[in-house]
Amino acid sequence: MAASAKTSKSHVIFKKVSRDKSVTIYLGKRDYIDHVSQVEPVDGVILVDPELVKGKKVFVSLTCAFRYGQDDIDVIGLTFRRDLYFSRVQVYPPVGAASAPTQLQESLLKKLGGNTYPFLLTVSAPDPWLAAFIYGSS
Repeated sequence: MAASAKTSKSHVIFKKVSRDKSVTIYLGKRDYIDHVSQVEPVDGVILVDPELVKGKKVFVSLTCAFRYGQDDIDVIGLTFRRDLYFSRVQVYPPVGAASAPTQLQESLLKKLGGNTYPFLLTVSAPDPWLAAFIYGSS
């Protein structure tokens, strides 16, 4: 069987649906690279079912965390995690002027229809407040 001359570049889209299926988030990737001076922005779209949301607000939040220690120790109530950065943006209903959609967002907006809303979260440059000093007893 001969290979087709027309090959389309496939792109993986990551999808997560809420329990009640009222909100679905679509992301183009799950891994983002820190280039020291900047971090790649997190872009995607939210598909909202207005009948199920019924006038509530929908937010997208991003938490960058540093995990340390063993995961099995978490069962005793101790969490070995430090949140380094937190960002949140209201997606539905839209507020303010919308920025120009990325190529990924444009294609998803066309495919998913009218109840789809784009979002873009940016991680600021590393700030000095990200460092924490913990002193032990002497």
